[in-house]
Amino acid sequence: MHRTPKRGQIQAKLSTMPPQRSQATVYLNAYKIMLEKERLEEELKKLEARQSQIQQRLAILNGQIIAEEDITHQQTNTGLKDNRPKFNTITLEY
Repeated sequence: MHRTPKRGQIQAKLSTMPPQRSQATVYLNAYKIMLEKERLEEELKKLEARQSQIQQRLAILNGQIIAEEDITHQQTNTGLKDNRPKFNTITLEY
């Protein structure tokens, strides 16, 4: 009876001799590394641009929040000063 490996687990293929690293393999690996580096640099540039956009938008929103708080504060202060009813009463007799 032979044992089967667990499902989802892939066994490594072992070789008794290490693979020969040819000059072509070295160049291919170097090319792959350069491509990944360029891709990551481009991705970083895009992320930095996006970060700048988000920071600008946050600055605008913070300014709007401060303005709204000032308006609310002014309305609250004017509301506290004048608590009288804003209508005239008339008495009618029959």
